[in-house]
Amino acid sequence: MPYPFALIARPAGDWKDIFDNQAIDMSISHNMFIRGLNAIYAQAEGIKEEQVKPFTFFCVSFLGMLHHHHHIEETLLFPFFETKLGLHTMDHNVEQHHAFMAGLDDLEAYLKGVQSGTETYNGTTIIQKLDSFADTLVEHLRDEIPTLESSKMRAAFTEKDLKDLEAAVGSRIMKEVSLVTTLPLGLICHDKSTAPYFPPLPSAIMWVVKHGLYRLHSDAWAFAPCDYNGVVKPGLGNDAPVPTA
Repeated sequence: MPYPFALIARPAGDWKDIFDNQAIDMSISHNMFIRGLNAIYAQAEGIKEEQVKPFTFFCVSFLGMLHHHHHIEETLLFPFFETKLGLHTMDHNVEQHHAFMAGLDDLEAYLKGVQSGTETYNGTTIIQKLDSFADTLVEHLRDEIPTLESSKMRAAFTEKDLKDLEAAVGSRIMKEVSLVTTLPLGLICHDKSTAPYFPPLPSAIMWVVKHGLYRLHSDAWAFAPCDYNGVVKPGLGNDAPVPTA
C-alpha cells in the first residue's frame, strides 16, 4: 500500500442522520489524515532551505492533530462505544494505534529536532520514517470505519446518546487543541466538494479562521493538501476522487 494512499470510500447514508453520520464523519476525518500524509510524502524531498521552517511547522502541526484525534478516541470515543457495544469491542482499534504510534512519535521527534536545531533537515529521512508506520496507520484509518456502521449505532444507542457524545467531543477539542493550528488544518486538509458542510463550524468562526488564524502561518499552510476554500491542490497525491461506497 505505497504512497499515494487511496482515500476512504464515504459510507452510505445521510450525514444529517446522526446514526449514519458516525461512520460518515469519521471517514471525512480519516481522509483528512490521508491527504496530509500524501502531501508530506509528495513534498518532503523537494524542500528548499528557505522552506524548511514553514514545512516542518506544517508537518508538526499535522502530526499533532493526528495524535490528538487518537487520544480523543482512546479516552472518550472508544470507552463510550464500549458501554453499549460491549467491553473490548474497540480493542483492535487500540492495538492498531499502538502498532503505528512509535513510528509517528519518532518522526515527530525528528521534526521537532529540526525546528530546535538539534537535527538537520533531510527529506529522505522523513520518507524513511514515514515508511516505517504509514501503511499501518492508513490500514487502521480504513478498518475503523465499519466499527461505526449505522445499523450498529442504531441498535445500541439513542439519538440523545450520540448528541451528548458529539457535544463532549466538541468541548474536549476546544479545550485541548491549539485553535491557531487545528482550525486552519480543518480547512486545508478537507476536500470541500465531498462534504460542503464540513467542518461544522458557525459561519462567523469560519470567517475568523480563513481571514485571521490562517494568515498567522500561511507560509506553513502553503504545503497543505488543499487551499483554505477546501480545493484540492494537484500533484500532491490526492488527485483521485473520494470513492463511493
